This record gives sequence, C-alpha cells and structure tokens, in this order.
Amino acid sequence: MLVARRHLFALWAVCAALSACGFDVSATPRVRVDAANAAQFTNAVWRAAAWRNERVHAPFVVRGTAGAGGFTARVVPETDRDAAVFAPAAVQVRWVRETLASASYRYPWVWVEVPEHKVGDILDPSQPFALTDRAFRALWVTVKTPPDAVPGRYRASLVVSDASGAEVRRALELEILPMALPARRKMYLDIWQTPWTVARYYGVKPFSPEHYAKMEPIFRELAAAGQKAITATITDYPWNVRKNIDSARTMVRYVKRRDGSFAADFSTLDEYVAFAKRCGIGPQIHCYAVVKFQKHRDYWYHDEASGEERHVDCDPGTPEYEAYWGPLLTQLEAHAKEKGWVGDIYVALDELRPPEVALTARLVKKYAPSLKFQMAGDVNPADFGDTRIDNYSQALRFDFVSREFLAEAARRRARGLITTYYVCCVPERPNSFLTSPLVEQRWLGLFAAAKGLDGFLKSTSHRWMMDRDPLVDASCKPGWAPGECFLIYPGPLLSLRWEMMVDGFEEFDKVAVLRESGRMTSDVRVALRHIDYQELLEGKTSDLERVVDIAERAIEKAARLAKKAGL
Repeated sequence: MLVARRHLFALWAVCAALSACGFDVSATPRVRVDAANAAQFTNAVWRAAAWRNERVHAPFVVRGTAGAGGFTARVVPETDRDAAVFAPAAVQVRWVRETLASASYRYPWVWVEVPEHKVGDILDPSQPFALTDRAFRALWVTVKTPPDAVPGRYRASLVVSDASGAEVRRALELEILPMALPARRKMYLDIWQTPWTVARYYGVKPFSPEHYAKMEPIFRELAAAGQKAITATITDYPWNVRKNIDSARTMVRYVKRRDGSFAADFSTLDEYVAFAKRCGIGPQIHCYAVVKFQKHRDYWYHDEASGEERHVDCDPGTPEYEAYWGPLLTQLEAHAKEKGWVGDIYVALDELRPPEVALTARLVKKYAPSLKFQMAGDVNPADFGDTRIDNYSQALRFDFVSREFLAEAARRRARGLITTYYVCCVPERPNSFLTSPLVEQRWLGLFAAAKGLDGFLKSTSHRWMMDRDPLVDASCKPGWAPGECFLIYPGPLLSLRWEMMVDGFEEFDKVAVLRESGRMTSDVRVALRHIDYQELLEGKTSDLERVVDIAERAIEKAARLAKKAGL
C-alpha cells in the first residue's frame, strides 16, 4: 500500500509540473526511452557513484507537448567545490536523436523480419532540441570524473528550459569513490577501423589531410575506450567486395615490375600507423589478410608493364600463392625492423580452418619468422596444433566459448598470449544491434572479466552503409540486423550502444584493478559467476538487467571498502 501511494504521489507531482510549465523532466535508468515507457519514469533526483577517471551517465526524459521545440539543457554545479567534478569541460549534455531501423536477415536458421520503426540511439550535443512526435525526448548527461578528484559527494542541477523561458530543475548527486581507473585501459579492445567508409561519406581523398581530420575524433574515442590494435590492410579487398559495403583497399602498393619481381611501397601504411598512434591507438598492427575471408582468393597488385591493377587467384600452399606473398612478407618484416615495429606486427586472419592456418604459418615462418599471428575464429585455439596464435579471439555463439576454451584461455594467459572473444552479425543476443536492449552492451565487458579473458573484439565501429545516411536510417541491409555495422555515427556522434559498451569495458577494468590490488570481495566473485552466456540465453532481459546490476553494485561496494581502508 505504501509503495502504491508513493507511486501515485510521484504521478501527481509529474502532472502538477506539467500543468505549471508545460513540460516535465524525470531521471531514468540506463535504458532506451520510447513511446511505451516514457510516461513511467517519475524520479526527480539522479544519484550514482563512480570511480575517479570514469565516464558516468545520468539519463533523463523530458515530457511535454508533441513536437514542442526550443528546449535547452545545462548542468549547474551547486558550489565551487562541486564545480571540480561538474566542470563544463567534464560534462556533456546530449539529447537522444532517433533513426530508422528495419531488417530482413537470417539468424541462424530462420529469417528475422524487423519492420521499419524509429529508435533513439544517436547522442546529439546540439541545442536547442525538440520533443518527438510522441511527446518526449530522452536526455543523457555524461560526466567524466577527474582522475585526481577528492572522494566525496558532489551536487549539481540539470536545468531544462523551453522556448518561453520556463525552467525545470532536477538534482544530480554523484559520489566519487576512492578507487581510480587507470589512464591506460587494461582491457584489450580490438574494434576494426574502416578508413574508406569515412573517406566515401565525406567525399574526401583517402589518406589526405582532410581524411585524417575526419577520422581523428573517431580514433581518439576508440583510444579512450582502450583500443590496442591498428587495423591495417596489405592487399585489396581482404573481406571481399559486398554490395552496399565500402571495400577495404590496400595500404601497401604492391608492384610487379617489368622483370617479374615484386616491390612493396609502405608509405601509406607508415603514415596511417603514425596517425593512429598519435590518436592513442596501438602498439599492435594487425595486417589483413594473407588469407582472405570466406575463401576469396583474388590477390591484387599493380602491373608495371600494362599499367593496370591485376590479381592472381590462388590458394594457400600453391606455388602461385607463395610467389605472390613470399616477397611481400619478406619486405614487410624488413620494413618492420626499420620502423621498430618488431613484436607489434601481426598477420591477421579471420575465421579460417586449421589446415589453412597451418599452410599460412608455414609460409610466414619461411619468409617473415618474426611476425606474430592474430585471429578471430570459432574453434578452440588448441586445435591449431603447433601453430602459435599470439592473439586469438573466439566467437560468442553456440558452444564456442566452452569450458574447454576457457581452460585453454587460462593456459594461454600463463604463456603471455592474448585471448579475447567477439560478437559480429551473430549471436542474436547478446549484441549491439539497434534491436538489442542496452543492458546487453554493458554485459559484454563484464563477461570478459567474469571468464578471465583479456578483452573483446568487434567489427566495426563506423562502417556506414553506402545507400543510406545512418543519421536517418541505421538499417544494415542486406542480411544484417540494424546497427550491426557501426557503433559511431557520422559527425562523429556517439550512440547509446557505444556508451553502454564502454560502461562494460570500464567494469572490466574495475575488476582488473580489484584483482591486482587484492581487493576482490566474495560479493564480486559470486556476482561474476552469474555473468554467464548460458544463463543469458535462458533468461529474459529483466533477468539480465538484474544480474548486471548486482555485479555493478558489488564492484561499487568493493570500492567503498577501499575508502574504509583509508585509500
């Protein structure tokens, strides 16, 4: 009865606020606000706790008249002390912009139809903003806590104004905990970069100064999230040419001279790697693809005699394959030594079978023995026999992340090898589609922490479709779920999916810090046991929200114990 009365009082307060100024503002959980749930949120105060050097989100919903415009929002610290955390440079206020989503795709045995509908996903800092035609607008306030903040409670107000000047204020209360996230993220993050998409979207020449200027904010965002790998290409079309998808071209100009010999020009690769490192990405350089994805065997070069771009079609283990790749690998290794990249250059492979990997390893050992191997695959890395996969990412689907794989991952870690996992166009859940609940993205980083993996891989952060502007329509036809191909929009504008994924990455780092400092608690250990793929598949979204919330609260509690210990 008491709970019901409180809920009725909250609804009365909302109605009173609407009648007083024509609109209302309420705090929400970290969920998508839509027409079905926009009216149910009634909290007037947002409260949270955060580590130092963490990015924390305060979501709100504005409700009023359908289509009403001229809204602005700002954060005002209560005191000078509060301004140390809620400083303008540390606070972003963004409204959630909608885009269209629709799809017809196969997963994995049946066709899934997603009718066209609007989804709130794009975080837009521009002001003023308007309410949707369903009379609401979600807002996200994001605070980057200072790495040297004094632990304690800080307060501010979210002030939302409409075109008439009427204001609604909502309280922000943030507790800074004594633990700090490291400046260099501990999680091994590998989200593939696709430079050609950026060049095509903005109409600039690939690898021109204008191109690098457009890419820089995307790359810096990836670096801030913990990106460790630079995605490089050393032959044209490493993932084949797909309809409606930008084709990755080579960063190495490979020339067949008139005398039949091959020579490689690495100038574009050098420039690109230097740029990525300036943005904070690296040091690993993953070179695609000595063996192409899904048995596509056209390997390209510039023919000096004819002046044309040509290709040789061949399979691993054949004389033609060795004649093409042998000289290029030899020259790549020599170039890596000149640049000081030895140990950082990886031959990158995508979902190959063990026999193909064995043939490739034999070739690399013969012509460039210092190069390492990186691979995304769907078998146990032990199945590759004597071939050492220095950096292996396992697909999260079916029973691929099995007990046997996790035991092998532990043995690999003891040997100094990197083991991660990935999601792509599958599984259906968890994933980062526009149709995926936001809690699934938070779960991804926690899963890596719970299972003792080193991190996470995904392709890609910004591969926008060629026939539609993702700011208007985020569908990824043909054959993929909406939003599958990107997490960052043109602008660049970040997505709710990306921010929630980064939240999960930060939880991974928190667990790593607790483990390394000897501050893991039984509550955290127990909570992480329930961050499990099979449990996720068997449960509902509400079950997933519960286990993720429990894990995050347990990690928060462990950080509070550090305060009691005098840290």
